[in-house]
Amino acid sequence: MKRILFLLIFLPIIGWGQSMNISGKISDKQDVIPGVSVSVKGSTKGTSTDFNGNYEIFAAKGDVLIFSFIGYASQEIKVSDQAIINVTLIESAQSLDEVVIKGFTDVIGKSRKRVLSIQTTPESVTAFNSVGIEKTGINNVASFANLVPNLKLSETQAVGVNSLVIRGIPQIRNTDAPVAFVFDGVTIADPSLLNQELFDIALIEVVKGPQGALYGKNAIGGAINIYSKEPTNSNKNKFSLGYGNGNALTASFITSGALKKDKVFYRFSSQYKNFDGLLTNEFLNKNVDFRKELTVRGQLKFRITPKFKASTTLQFIDSKGGATYYSISPEDAASGSGFTSYLDPNPEAGNNVISQDVFGESDMKNLYTNLNLEYTSDKVKLQAITSYSKVDRSTIGDLDFTNVDIFNGGLDQGETNDTKSFNQELRLTNRKTDTKFDWSVGGFYQDVERSFYQSDLTFDDYWAVTDYVVNFNTIALFGFFDYKLTDKLTASAGLRYDIDKIELDDYLNAQEDEKNKNVFQPKLSLAYQATKNTLLYTNYGRGYRNGGFNPVATDLFDRGFKAEISENYELGFKTTSWGNRFILNGSVFYSDFTNRQQFAITNDFFIPGNFNYDKSTITGFEFDTKTRVSKYLDVLFNYGFVKSTIKEGGVLDSGRNLNDFNDKNTSLVPQNNFNFGLESNIPLNENSTLDVSVNYNGTGKIYWTDSNDSSLTSDAYQLLDAKATFTHKKIKVSLWARNILDQQYYLEYSDFGFGWRGTPATVGTTFTVNF
Repeated sequence: MKRILFLLIFLPIIGWGQSMNISGKISDKQDVIPGVSVSVKGSTKGTSTDFNGNYEIFAAKGDVLIFSFIGYASQEIKVSDQAIINVTLIESAQSLDEVVIKGFTDVIGKSRKRVLSIQTTPESVTAFNSVGIEKTGINNVASFANLVPNLKLSETQAVGVNSLVIRGIPQIRNTDAPVAFVFDGVTIADPSLLNQELFDIALIEVVKGPQGALYGKNAIGGAINIYSKEPTNSNKNKFSLGYGNGNALTASFITSGALKKDKVFYRFSSQYKNFDGLLTNEFLNKNVDFRKELTVRGQLKFRITPKFKASTTLQFIDSKGGATYYSISPEDAASGSGFTSYLDPNPEAGNNVISQDVFGESDMKNLYTNLNLEYTSDKVKLQAITSYSKVDRSTIGDLDFTNVDIFNGGLDQGETNDTKSFNQELRLTNRKTDTKFDWSVGGFYQDVERSFYQSDLTFDDYWAVTDYVVNFNTIALFGFFDYKLTDKLTASAGLRYDIDKIELDDYLNAQEDEKNKNVFQPKLSLAYQATKNTLLYTNYGRGYRNGGFNPVATDLFDRGFKAEISENYELGFKTTSWGNRFILNGSVFYSDFTNRQQFAITNDFFIPGNFNYDKSTITGFEFDTKTRVSKYLDVLFNYGFVKSTIKEGGVLDSGRNLNDFNDKNTSLVPQNNFNFGLESNIPLNENSTLDVSVNYNGTGKIYWTDSNDSSLTSDAYQLLDAKATFTHKKIKVSLWARNILDQQYYLEYSDFGFGWRGTPATVGTTFTVNF
């Protein structure tokens, strides 16, 4: 072990020469520029700026660096003694010509743990940089998912209770999502944080298909990467104030700069949001979908030497909102006899009502911190990331969702769900660019503790339904390798070996249990650059989502549920044409599942639990197009289709026969989705522009039960969103609207006779000033 640590520490020193690590940030008059080409003149050394406009390259004194980007005049700078070279690019005279129509610039992502253009990444990736995030009004993962084929995220029941579906794989309650959720390079263990408010963000991207070789367990459907904007070397400040219907107030303040120029940098980001709600509990005459959220994030970055840097982040989230405000049928609300009437799964005015005698409330607090150490030579980079996160979540609400005492004396519910997690990752990455072979290797350790307590109140007496703690301990080794077989053909191989231990401590029933699982997660890929603008690729990968324990054993589920394994195959293409004015990307995929996990709720006290289907399959396709019709109009369209089918249900220990669902569609999965968008950027004069974005997105039919009963199936629905922003120098004024047509729809529906309504039409305005 000591020898391994010695190599990890001192391997970067090998091969040091006279060259030094040059770094900096590339921007224009407005903001940083991702994807700028940076090269050493007369050599094969080269790199590109990332989504924060950063670059790193090794060069010797006297070398000439070339900075080039489409639409901007190239610059050449001779290296002297400076280790930091920041560059401001100027738009070329040709790009300023009113007649010239520029093509789309590359969106830069990090889906394979390295900075790459989306168009050269052999994966199905959708990404938005800071410009795209602001233009479309993305403010959480749910609003991002509306713009992505085969991705859906909703929050129901309470703050932090998220449900994500990706390529036909649904999230199951009170356990892990089918994606790795990564914030600033750190895997976030608690799925409660999936839909946190996003602001001051440089990049959001999703890479689909199993990514276990790169991201570890639970990345069975893909990974969602979010990177915040980094501290800057010059002082920059930003203040925003917004207001909308439902008394929606938003205020944010961001400041960044250098505590010591070129050495120590800071960034402080804060946001407060208040929303009084638009959905009304008609029995209590109160709005129930209220939300208050405060987020504070502080970052420090230290450039200790040209080759060694460190950064740390501390973030705190305090979120409060409504809970358990499920709709029921008007007949049930009036009769006082419980769930006896049919609730239509397609809500519209008059056929559903929120009417409860208990006012539901929930809250979630999160404290998160990380430390990132990077040591760089001209050949390798050694990175160590340490992180800690603590989430405390609680809920209280009406368990019968009605205004009457169905359960002989009334029944309320209380729930606490807390998570503490610690991560440690070491990663060694190749930095040589003039070689056919690229690689990264590393190790990962994670310790997660989740406690779950559920209580009910009857006859003024609280009593515990569940009270247990589950510990997840993971040790993993991983490696990912690319080899350029020819100038056009690249082979990639990845492997991760996870050693998982899961321990249960049930305080209520005085029981202890344990699960152990060791899993190989291989990934193979071939990418063929058929032409300069056409990439063809094929991928194979194994996905793995860990198993766990349920609160109790019932007729619907056993005490434990198994790990989920999938074998996945994908063919895809990426093309650009018409001078980069037309982009078409697409893929088809097939997945074979063993022990696919599913969620159920008992009809006595609504206890949640999970179980497994023995065999399932998923088949689907998706495509994404962007067309620059004119200098001032872009047309966007994407579509995703998925067929998720139960093949062999199996039989549970309780005797429940799941073979009754053989050949049925998997519940909770939209059968398809699409987004049609229009975007325009119109310069009004030298200092003013107008940006307009309109998106019309649709969600397909959803079977809410595995029986596929047509009376328990929601039809497709569509939402219309828009945003317009006027910019004059450093001032911006935006008008935005979501669900403009005020479409009613359910994000969750139960055959017990209740459903969770989506947010009605919202409109507002935001004022922003940079100084």
